[in-house]
Amino acid sequence: MTGVSRIVQRLDRFQQRRPVLGFAYAVVRKYADDDGGREAALITYYGFLSMFPALLLAQTVVVRVLHQRPPLRHRVVAAMVPPSLQSTVSDAVASLPTAPVAVAVALGGLVLSGAGVVLAAARTLNHLAAVPYRLRTFTPWRPVRTVAALALVLAGTVTVGSLAVIAAAHPGRPGVSRMMLVAGEGVTACAVLLLAARLLLERPAPVRALWPAAVPGAVAVTLTLELGAAVLPGLVRRAGPIYGAFATVAAMFTLLYLLSLALVLAAEVAAVHRARLWPRAVDRSRPVAADVRALGLLAREQERIPGQRVESRLPRPPDERAPG
Repeated sequence: MTGVSRIVQRLDRFQQRRPVLGFAYAVVRKYADDDGGREAALITYYGFLSMFPALLLAQTVVVRVLHQRPPLRHRVVAAMVPPSLQSTVSDAVASLPTAPVAVAVALGGLVLSGAGVVLAAARTLNHLAAVPYRLRTFTPWRPVRTVAALALVLAGTVTVGSLAVIAAAHPGRPGVSRMMLVAGEGVTACAVLLLAARLLLERPAPVRALWPAAVPGAVAVTLTLELGAAVLPGLVRRAGPIYGAFATVAAMFTLLYLLSLALVLAAEVAAVHRARLWPRAVDRSRPVAADVRALGLLAREQERIPGQRVESRLPRPPDERAPG
């Protein structure tokens, strides 16, 4: 045994005997096994493409609901839409047709465009939860669940904008108002993540299996909203009129990617906790029980047709094999 092997085995024993380190390493291992970076990149890509249609849908709803209260409508939209996009989104809403049939067709197109990030999130959730492909068959309820999840996201966006307006209505107590806004953002994000996961997973998922992902995911969403509100306006002002649009796009894309990474890691935490996939072995030539379960889930996910069963078998470590 080389010196490097001895060090690896000592580190392996050290992290396996400490639950916190073992759990953290198991999350990192599952993130690598699931190619989590690729999943986060897909959510970022589709989220960026779906951002404008989703904001347009949300502002359309606000305009229709608060058409008799222009001041309140303006404040909710200003709190909901990033400053760099407010004029573009407002012009797009103003150019929507007024005929009922045309409005329905336009909103249907926006729903299809905005559902891209929901479909990407659904694929990622089912992949991280190791749901077999044979259970991901198309059913008439899948489009309904997708639209319902998109409606949840839009409702959360409008709720956060409304909370910002309510917090701004108490200028005499800025600290309390800020705490109310941040707490409201976190609670709203947690509820949206919980309900959306229940809708998008292709198998039943109790709340006790989802809250380990919803709580850190809500914290990540809240931090991203606060960071975006603090960084984007100053970045656009300093970039100037020529590079302002590019700087805005780059900053939004970066924030979306960081948020997607955080959400994928939060989902991995829930998956590891639910399936008890820790502690994992650092030395892959000496797999432990959690490694067997994790590899078995990866194999089972590849079941494509009804009745197909895929199993994973590992050889015993060299020191556990019988002589001869």
